[in-house]
Amino acid sequence: MKVVENDIVVHGMLEDEYGRCREVIEALLAKAENYPRGALNVRRKQIKGKEYVYHYLVRRDGKKVINRHISEKELPELQKLIEEREKCRMEIRAYKKRMAYLEKLLNKPNPGGGRHESAA
Repeated sequence: MKVVENDIVVHGMLEDEYGRCREVIEALLAKAENYPRGALNVRRKQIKGKEYVYHYLVRRDGKKVINRHISEKELPELQKLIEEREKCRMEIRAYKKRMAYLEKLLNKPNPGGGRHESAA
């Protein structure tokens, strides 16, 4: 943008905001690593007319799919942790969008953009 190119103060403020966004994303990624990975699923089985409900956590480890049984005691806390992880992921997405916008304003190359240089 012409304003950014001509005004050093505005350019400096945008650079500071870009750096702050990068730091926040790094902190959120570190925080998200502490939460359990995977999705919570429910399996229902009927045996002799009675229905049994099993909760389990599904996640990928390379090519393997890992199912871990979740007891009724663990369920409320695990649900809360998964919700907090999703909040972190939503914040990370918002900050990445903000950084993409700032990169356009500052005419920076977009290293994490969806395009590869060979595809351009």
